[in-house]
Amino acid sequence: MSRHAFIDPGLCDSLAVCQARLACPTNSFTREEAGELWYISPTCLGCGRCLLACDRQAIKLI
Repeated sequence: MSRHAFIDPGLCDSLAVCQARLACPTNSFTREEAGELWYISPTCLGCGRCLLACDRQAIKLI
């Protein structure tokens, strides 16, 4: 069973320089416009690197 990362919108601060996004080996973080919430695309491998890099603890692996 594969895992996938999900962002809790109540905890995410949507910064342009997102450390979790930078840690993602597949560049799975995306959003429609600047300032909107990040979301994680289906290319996520479930590796957990973003989880470790997020200082707001807004990411969960499911």
